[in-house]
Amino acid sequence: ENRIASPKVVESNRRQTALAGAAAFAAALSSPSDASDADSSDEEEEEAPAEEHARGVAAAGTAPQGMEDRHDVMRPSLGAQPGAAQGDLAVGKGNMAIPQAALSVDQAALRRRWKAILTPVENDLRGFIRAGDVLNYLGGNRWGHVVMALGMPQAFEVPVLYSGEQLPYDFVPLDSYEVTLHRSSDAMPWGFVLVGEEDAKESKERSLVVGALQSGGPLHTWNTRNPHRIIGHDDKVVEVNGFRGSAQEMLKHCDSALELQVKLWKIADVAVIGYNLPVYAVKVLQSASNMRDIAESTVCMVVHPARKVVCPVGPLKDGFRVSIGHSGPVEVQILMSPLDNTCLDFALFRLAVQEVVRAPHDSKWSMRTAVRSYLRNAALKPSRYQQAKDKMKLGLKLSERWAARPICSTVPARIWQKYFLKKAYKDSPLSSGSTDRGNKGCASLCWTTVPTVSNFSAEAAFADVVLKYVPVRDDRVLPEDLVAILTGTGCWDILDLESGPPLRRRGDNAGLDDARVRVGVGTMTARPALPPGTANRAGAVVHLGLDQFTVYCGCQVSRPKKATARLVVTEGEAPRPASTFAWDGRCGPQHGPQCSACRWFEDRLTM
Repeated sequence: ENRIASPKVVESNRRQTALAGAAAFAAALSSPSDASDADSSDEEEEEAPAEEHARGVAAAGTAPQGMEDRHDVMRPSLGAQPGAAQGDLAVGKGNMAIPQAALSVDQAALRRRWKAILTPVENDLRGFIRAGDVLNYLGGNRWGHVVMALGMPQAFEVPVLYSGEQLPYDFVPLDSYEVTLHRSSDAMPWGFVLVGEEDAKESKERSLVVGALQSGGPLHTWNTRNPHRIIGHDDKVVEVNGFRGSAQEMLKHCDSALELQVKLWKIADVAVIGYNLPVYAVKVLQSASNMRDIAESTVCMVVHPARKVVCPVGPLKDGFRVSIGHSGPVEVQILMSPLDNTCLDFALFRLAVQEVVRAPHDSKWSMRTAVRSYLRNAALKPSRYQQAKDKMKLGLKLSERWAARPICSTVPARIWQKYFLKKAYKDSPLSSGSTDRGNKGCASLCWTTVPTVSNFSAEAAFADVVLKYVPVRDDRVLPEDLVAILTGTGCWDILDLESGPPLRRRGDNAGLDDARVRVGVGTMTARPALPPGTANRAGAVVHLGLDQFTVYCGCQVSRPKKATARLVVTEGEAPRPASTFAWDGRCGPQHGPQCSACRWFEDRLTM
């Protein structure tokens, strides 16, 4: 079961798998790629392509026209569909099952092809998910895959939902068909047979199917009289006289009956498990082994009609299909943040997202960070940071780690901590009383030496909030550790459909524009101009680079050498994926590597 584990259980599980993973990690460390966070020359991989999208919307509450009475309807084969490649379902790859990116779709195409749902529906995910929430994909690989929501979902009505999973035995596929069979005596066999291993641990692993169609038997008689609805060899029995259960139990219901109302399903790659269901599209930020950078994606999910859990889905030609992992459908575990639409500072949160996405240092997924996350403890213990000076040191160390290359679970921790740092400086006495959010806001951060008493309090306040809400080292945290640490604070809630949204999420969107409560990257914006003479922590005068966003001082901070960084080619554009180039050793001055003093200064800007 993919459920929440305590930190102690997580640590125990890690120790149990340490021997199995040690050899693979040693091989990864000895690989020439990803030799260091600063000078990696990993071969760039293409992102998983967007899939072909579905068409049309059927009438609510009914099967699409022409499908109501067609048990032989052509169902898609996962192997034949361009959107069914298993590698883009976050199921992982290789011996270590390293997770890949969650499947991304084109949200504009969704809006063109599907009808938007504007009214509330049962188990409506729009009442739960907000910007900053953590979505953990479970069941696709041994590690999980974490993405961070950038806003509330949008709901679309889709005509058909397919799944290629082994469905619960008490759930009848919607593309099943019903027949009525008769026999003259209980000595005449019905023609059903049990298939599957006789010593299966669970009875639901066996199936009751149609065997050989004997001449004169009940099945053959039905086919002769009903040529429009032919019972086929190996069709699966899913219900007998209104009873749904294990194969053995349904076979017992057939023993003494002379008439049967039987529902059968023609075995195929996928089954229809829902008609006219809401599919939720959520903009997320993610990092994965098959992505060049931390980037924005649109992922789709659905409340599984049989299992009542949230599952990721991908588009097919006439609907969507549930993403399948190694042992069943992938499940999305949703951690709801302590904040909601009424108390989150969207401008600051959007700025934190932009700074992470537009950082000049290499932000490609890192094997080294994954190894460090496996071997080291990510949790911060509040008991170790009781003194103000200790909190000051913690704040500085946390922001220094934000230059490390990420893994998937790095992203939400880094953005939340960056947001809390900016919030602490915005609310500190140093910037209070200023109603001008232009140059005055930047001027308040013009330190020429070490932080003063005023900004010292901001650093301490930042550490306090982090220890309360996100007590984690973002450069060494695995998905399971992130979930355990966040839930261990008592401030984050796991989505529970039965209980409904937490009180803080009920009605928090009333009267708010949807665009305001989304913090997607969108169009890259320029940062307001810095006042003349603005200096970084080291006292060097700073300016904005070619992208009109990144802060540089132009100082010589290293000897000339080859370096890896994200470069800007055109004024105002976002940096390109990281590449290796001949670096002159200066901070900027227009693009490229950024010194630690400028990075420290930029992390604390509030605009």
